[in-house]
Amino acid sequence: MKQKLNFMQYQILCILEKTMSLIQMQKMKIFFLIALLSITMGCAQNTSCTYQGGTLDYLTSIRCRQDFTVLESKPLSQNYGNVQSIKLIYDIKKQSIYFIDSKKYTYHFDFCSDYLKSYDDLIDFNNNEYSDSPKRKYVLANLNYYAASGLYTLELFADDRCPASYVLAMYQSVQKHTYFAEQVRLLNKTAETQRIINENGKKIPFVSVDEIFGKQTFQPMIIASSYGYLRKVDKLAFDTFAFKKHDIIVTNFLPNNFPYAQGIVTSVFQTPLCHVNILSHNRKTPNCAYKLAFDDALIKKYLNQLVYFEVTADTFIIRKADPKKAMAYWNLKEHKPTKILNCNTTVNTLLDIKNVNMYSVSVVGGKAANFGELDKIKLNDNSKIPMPEGAFAIPFYFYKQHLMRNNILPLITNLLVHPEIKEDRVQLEKALQRIQDSILKSPIDASLLLAVMEKLKANGTYTEFRFRSSTNAEDVPGFNGAGLYDSKTGSVTNPKKTVELAIKKVWASLWDIRAFEEREAASISQSSVAMGVLVHRAFGTEEANGVAITKDLYRKGYPAFTINIQKGENSVVLPTDSSTCEQFLIKFSGALTGNHSTAVEYISHSSLNEQKALLTDAEIEILTNYLVAIKHHFYSRLNMAFKGVDYDDFGMDVEFKLDKTTRKIYIKQARTY
Repeated sequence: MKQKLNFMQYQILCILEKTMSLIQMQKMKIFFLIALLSITMGCAQNTSCTYQGGTLDYLTSIRCRQDFTVLESKPLSQNYGNVQSIKLIYDIKKQSIYFIDSKKYTYHFDFCSDYLKSYDDLIDFNNNEYSDSPKRKYVLANLNYYAASGLYTLELFADDRCPASYVLAMYQSVQKHTYFAEQVRLLNKTAETQRIINENGKKIPFVSVDEIFGKQTFQPMIIASSYGYLRKVDKLAFDTFAFKKHDIIVTNFLPNNFPYAQGIVTSVFQTPLCHVNILSHNRKTPNCAYKLAFDDALIKKYLNQLVYFEVTADTFIIRKADPKKAMAYWNLKEHKPTKILNCNTTVNTLLDIKNVNMYSVSVVGGKAANFGELDKIKLNDNSKIPMPEGAFAIPFYFYKQHLMRNNILPLITNLLVHPEIKEDRVQLEKALQRIQDSILKSPIDASLLLAVMEKLKANGTYTEFRFRSSTNAEDVPGFNGAGLYDSKTGSVTNPKKTVELAIKKVWASLWDIRAFEEREAASISQSSVAMGVLVHRAFGTEEANGVAITKDLYRKGYPAFTINIQKGENSVVLPTDSSTCEQFLIKFSGALTGNHSTAVEYISHSSLNEQKALLTDAEIEILTNYLVAIKHHFYSRLNMAFKGVDYDDFGMDVEFKLDKTTRKIYIKQARTY
C-alpha cells in the first residue's frame, strides 16, 4: 500500500532526489517512509505521549506529534493550504481543556451535546457560547498548525464576543498542556480578535494574517485532476510558446490569460478571482500556486511527458500517466454537443439601459443584459444600487451589419469550414488576425456613429466613456468569459481615443485567439457568437477596485461573501507578481450568534496599502447591503430555488469601484459565478 505524504514530507523527498541516483533515491524513499511511519504510527507506544491507542473522544494534553495527528482533521474553512486543525474547548468554571477528536466531532456543538451533555439545543448553544453572556460555559477555538510557518494558531469564530480574560485563560491552558507552547499564537484576523489582544494588554502572542499568508509556499486554487503533457514555460517565452490543448503549464509568473490547457501551476500566488483562476474554474481544470515550482525536482523529472496531475487541499500530485486513460479522459471532456447561441439581429436602435434586462442576452449580450438587470434592483429604502451613469447598449445588429457591409463574413466562414486551420495554432492565429484587422480598418456606418455621439453628448459634463464587451458568449450561465474580450475608452474630445476606434476594438476582440479557443473548449458554435457593446461614463481616479463573490469560496454551504480588493486602479484580476490584494470574508454570523448582522474575517491585506484595510467598517456594511440585494434578486429571477440550488452556495460575481473623490461605491458588473 502506498503511503500518502503531506506537503512538507514531499518537499524533503524532492531535495533528496536532487542529489541521488534513481536507485539510491528508491532505497532512501523506503527508508524515509519507514522512518516517518515509525515516528507517526509508532508513537502510540511512546510513554511520553498522552494517546496510548484505542478509540477516544478527546485528549487533555498534547505531548507528542502523534497526539496531534490522532485528533486532527481539515479545517472547515480552508482559507490556506496545508493546514491541520484540532477543535478545542476550554471549560471556564472547571479551568479544564478538551482537545477534541475532530474527525469524530465536526462541530464544537456536537461534542458539547453528544459527549458533555451540556446542551441539547443549538440556538441556545449559539446564543450563549459566542457571546459575552453570563451563561457562557466555554471558550471555543480551533488550534491550527501551519506547516509553512511552523506555527500553531488559536482561532475563534469570526464574531465571537468572548471576554478577553476567558481567552487569556484558554491560551494559558493550551500553553500548559502542549509540547509546542512556544509556537502558539492567536491569529489576528477579525475586529473581535483585535479587541481581545488590546484588552489583554498583548499578553497573548499573536500573528497577523499577512505573516501566515506570506510564508505559505503552496496554494490550492482549483481542486481537480486531469491528464496532459507537462510543459515548463518561462515568463519571457510565454507569449511565443507553441501551446497545445493537452498541455499542463508550469510557469514562473501570473499570466493575464493562458491558452486552453489541462491545468496550470504558477510560482506566484494567485487570488480566487484572478483571471488564471477564473479560467481554471470555468474549464474545471486543476490549478495551484507553488513558490518553488520552477526548481521542483518532480516537475523536472516528468517535464514534457504525459502525466496525471491532481491538486488537493495540501499538495499536488504528478505521476506518469497511462495513455489509454488519458485518451479516455480527453474524449469524455471534449466530445460534447455543440451549443448554438441565440443571436437576435432585429433590434436596430440603441437601447437605454432601462430598456434592457436579463432576457436581453440574445440582443445585447450578457454583460449589458446583466447591467440592465442591476438597474431594476431596489434596496430596502427603495433607492437604486449606484451604477456608472449614462449607460446604454449597442445591439448585435450593428456588429453584424459591419461584417456584412465590409465583406468580413467570408473570412469567418472560411476559417470555420476548414478544421485543419483550427488544429494548427499558428494558422489559427493568422486567420483570426485577418478578421480583426478587417474589422478595425473598415469604417463604421455613419448613422450609427452619429447616434452614439448624440447619446454621449447628452450626458452632461462627461467627456470620456467606457465601451465594454458584451457577447452572447460572456457573463452567461455555464460560460463566464471573464478576461476573454476587450473593453476600451472613447472620448468625445480627444482625437487619439475616438469613439469609432473604441467600438471597433471591442468588436474585433470577439476574434481574439484566447476567446476563440475558450469557446471551442466549451463546444460553443463560433458562427452563432456576436458582440454587443455596453457604454457608460468612464471613471476618474479610483480609491480602490474590487471583485466580490456572493458565496464562501472556502467553505461549502456557509453564509458568507468572498471579497478581493486592491488599492487604486491596480488590478485584482491581474495582480503584479510582487503585489498582494486585500482578501476578506463577510460572514453572516448574526443568524448564529445574535450579535451583529455581519462579521469580517481577513485572509490578507493589500501590500500596496501598508497592510491596512482599504474599506471602513461603514463602507463594508454598504457594500454588503448592495451584494445581498444583488444575490437575492438574481437568485429569484433565475429560479434557482426551483432548480434545486442552495441559496448559500449560489454565487454572483460582482465588480465594484470606490470613487477617490467621494468614496462612493459603484457596482459596475454582475454575472453568475
